[in-house]
Amino acid sequence: MSKRIFGTLSDGRAVELYEIGSDAMTCRVMTRGAAIVDLIYDGINVVGGFDTLEDYLADTSHQGALIGRVANRVGGARFTMDGTVYTLPDNDGGNCLHGGDGFDHRLFSVTDATDSSVTMEYTSPDGEEGFPSALHVKVTYTVVGGDLVIAYEATPDGKTPIALTNHTYFNLNGLGGTVEGHTVWIDADRYTEVDASLIPNGNRPCVEGSAFDFRTPHTIGERIGGDFIGYDHNYILNGTYRERVHGYDLARAAYVTGDALALTVLTDQEGMQFYIGNFLEGTPPFRGGTPRILHGAFCMETQTEPDCINHGRAFYEAGETYRHVTVYRLSRKRDV
Repeated sequence: MSKRIFGTLSDGRAVELYEIGSDAMTCRVMTRGAAIVDLIYDGINVVGGFDTLEDYLADTSHQGALIGRVANRVGGARFTMDGTVYTLPDNDGGNCLHGGDGFDHRLFSVTDATDSSVTMEYTSPDGEEGFPSALHVKVTYTVVGGDLVIAYEATPDGKTPIALTNHTYFNLNGLGGTVEGHTVWIDADRYTEVDASLIPNGNRPCVEGSAFDFRTPHTIGERIGGDFIGYDHNYILNGTYRERVHGYDLARAAYVTGDALALTVLTDQEGMQFYIGNFLEGTPPFRGGTPRILHGAFCMETQTEPDCINHGRAFYEAGETYRHVTVYRLSRKRDV
């Protein structure tokens, strides 16, 4: 394990960058947003990220960060809990996306670090971004061989919604080209249908016969184009293929291959947002000045279904602990 100062916030607080790893993988995580900055396997940095803290502060794409208090979109930027209406930031065309200026904007504290693992914690105060009750959040990143294990815990001091995820952008060939040639398999018979503002409309269609069917492998780009810019949808996972992984009972959610590397996603969550960088273009550029391009990376955000809190789900009582584990497993294609 090593650490260094990555930059300084406007209020003078230092942002630290921690490096953990194994013989196979190097992972760097910064304390601002508990964000994954680098993930290097077989000499390839497979994740989006920037050279400087200033670029992260200027960015709006949530690169590598822990997302909360409620991930994905909340319709109408409001929800009702026990008869009280709570208003959230409108940062997405009338909706609240990723908790407003959520956990990706917050400075975490490191409470434990080893050569292969780092634990970061943050306490969100009552009322932050409109959410009720204080919430203590802990995330641990652990590298085991080619596996990056992300284990979340969050405990409130009063009733509140909780739905966390990680927003890392992947390109298994390294940044610079599109991911349209990556091949994807997702273990899901159904997906969450959304309206024009990407809010669930209540329908959960079967993927069969549609562009959303990845039950057999397809390349990302083969069924997009025209009016369909690309995927930004939650898949309702089947949970068919289960494994005991580093002490956790997880299901294999997805398998993705690039030119040489493969990514397997394992999780205990019910859903996974598959997003292919439909809004990734712009500035700042990625590390080394690499341009950000349409479909230049993909995300697989394991999660509770979008807008869940407007359907009476994902609420936790005082002292009740939210837990969530996801593993991102990298390998050579021929090894899988």
